[in-house]
Amino acid sequence: MPTLLTEFFGVSGKIQHVVFEILAFFLVLFLGSFAVKNKESIISKIFSLVVDFWRKMALSLMHEEDAKKHVPFVSSLFMFILIMNIMGLIPGLMPPTMNINTNIGIAIFVFLYYNYFGFKKHGLGYIKHFLGPFLPVAFLYFPIELISHVFRIASLSIRLAGNMTGDHSVLEIFTHLTYLVVPIAFLILGTIVSIVQAFVFSILSLIYVSLAIGEEH
Repeated sequence: MPTLLTEFFGVSGKIQHVVFEILAFFLVLFLGSFAVKNKESIISKIFSLVVDFWRKMALSLMHEEDAKKHVPFVSSLFMFILIMNIMGLIPGLMPPTMNINTNIGIAIFVFLYYNYFGFKKHGLGYIKHFLGPFLPVAFLYFPIELISHVFRIASLSIRLAGNMTGDHSVLEIFTHLTYLVVPIAFLILGTIVSIVQAFVFSILSLIYVSLAIGEEH
């Protein structure tokens, strides 16, 4: 898919999602720094709303002490994915989340994140989360549970890539066919889709964290 990077800078289409992902990463850092230094700005208020929202979500899933630890993670994750999604609404750019490799990378990070904190809180006792409720059937339960955890990476990645590819393709088609009214309507729809998909990825990640640090059943 041609973008400004391929047409004007000769960047290979195979790696342009990496460039846009890096751009989104630094954009999040810039906006975050700006929000901290300019607390009365609109950007700061938006960031505050995002953090407050995810604080409430975290408190509904885990104890307050644990929520405080993981709100920065899920808030940053949400903003990062949202900005990458919204890139697809800007002519000449593409959402890096269209590429499943981008999403797999983020999903693997989430996978490592929640398992790390699971071991950190429970120690080797965290393994009990994979053994099921009855020790005699643990040898059957363990591989199933392990596969289900690994499948979370694929589930997060494919869902996000599929939805963003579909949304970006529809927007591009109608933008070329019309000039004003329809593109505006699809821009609004695209914005909603971008927010929803960032939310779904982030809330599932937060749920995985809450399950990992919670008591085993």
